[in-house]
This record gives sequence, structure tokens and C-alpha cells, in this order.
Amino acid sequence: MFLGIDAGTRFTKAVLWNGEISRFAVKETVGNMKSVLESITKEIEDYKLCCATGSGAELVEFADAREDDVVCLAIAGRDVVNADYVIDIGAQSITAISVDEDGNVIDYVKNDKCASGSGKFLEVMSSALGIEIQDLDNLAFRSNKKLSITSQCAVFAESEVISYVNNGESRENIIAAVCDAVAKIAASQVNKLKITGRYTITGGVANFTSITERIKRIIGGDYVKFPNPQLAAAIGAGIVAGEL
Repeated sequence: MFLGIDAGTRFTKAVLWNGEISRFAVKETVGNMKSVLESITKEIEDYKLCCATGSGAELVEFADAREDDVVCLAIAGRDVVNADYVIDIGAQSITAISVDEDGNVIDYVKNDKCASGSGKFLEVMSSALGIEIQDLDNLAFRSNKKLSITSQCAVFAESEVISYVNNGESRENIIAAVCDAVAKIAASQVNKLKITGRYTITGGVANFTSITERIKRIIGGDYVKFPNPQLAAAIGAGIVAGEL
């Protein structure tokens, strides 16, 4: 058994990997990373080697190796669903990755200087509407009117959302417009790589069907669903640990 840890900006994910997920844990990333990691290792024990990835990988002091998250996502995308491209929508960024037959990164693009279209973007919009982010799908699927969010900046997009609220538009229609905006932002990243093969969508935002369905409609092509998309980078790290 091999342990993969993805120490992300919003959540820290851990996967015990042996060709498949044996156990996993997801904890909110807080100021005291040591306590988060202690909690995770209490839930997941009896591993042989550990690889850490993500923005907080250096804080995983007991890791036997550390690997870049783009590399881990590429490995997971190829090994788990045989994808040629991975679209990762995380808490702070969107990354589009082109992967070769062996799981190596051919090319990638990342909007890491702006949270546009990321999980944080969704959290800000949901807060402005006074809804829980987990209710996003239920509300978006009840939309009956087409609205649009024109700004990719979270600050300006929030102003648009508030204007819609003040004009009496329903939360369902507004959140559907937010989902449209996220899908367009993600698709614009992917289009830079000119997708020609199978692609998958990973990251916590991939759990929202209202967003993944919109991305698929824009991109088209050969989509394959990634199981447990929030765990993708941790799975990739687990695979790396198994190859040490």
C-alpha cells in the first residue's frame, strides 16, 4: 500500500493506493497543517512509502518524495481513465494538461495568477447569493431563464451577481449563469491545447454536474468521467510512491 497526499489550498486529500483506492481521507486545510496531517495519518496507516504533492507538499515532513501536482494529475488521468487531456478545476486555479501514452506531461496551461472560474470563484458567488455551495446543482438545474456573467474577475462578477439579485432575478437563474461562466473559463484554458483525444475533468469543482455538463457541451469530443475527481492529484501521488 502506498500513500499519496495532496496538500491543497482548501482541502488536504490522502489516498491509500494499491492499484485502486483502498482508503481515503479529505480534511479542510487549516493554519495548523501539522494537526491536519496527524488527523489524516490516524485514519490511514500501514503504508509502505508516501509521496506528497500540492501547494503544501513541503509541509508533509514524513513524505518519502514530493512531486508537482501537474505531474500527479497527468499520471492519474492516464492510469485511471486513459485520458489524453486532464482539466483540473481546483480551489484556486484551472489547469489543462496534455498527457502522452506513458502519463508524462506534454504541455499544460494554468491560470494560477487568478482564481477566475475556480472553487474559490464559486464560493464567492454562492456567498453573494446566500446559498450553500453544495446546493449549486439543485438550484442550477431549476433555471428557466438565460442570464450571463460577463466578467471573469471574481470581484466584478460578484458585482454582477448582486445587481441581478437587486433586480429581482431568481437565485436559480443567477447560479446557472455562474456555472456557464465557470464552464466558459475552463473551456478557454483547454482550447489553448487544442484537444484532439479523450479528456477528463478533475478537482473538487468536477463534482458539480451542472458545471461538467456545460464544459462537455462547449468542448464536445470524447469525455471520460474520472471517479472521485477531488482525489485525482492524491491518486497520482500514490502511484508515484509505488514507483519509488
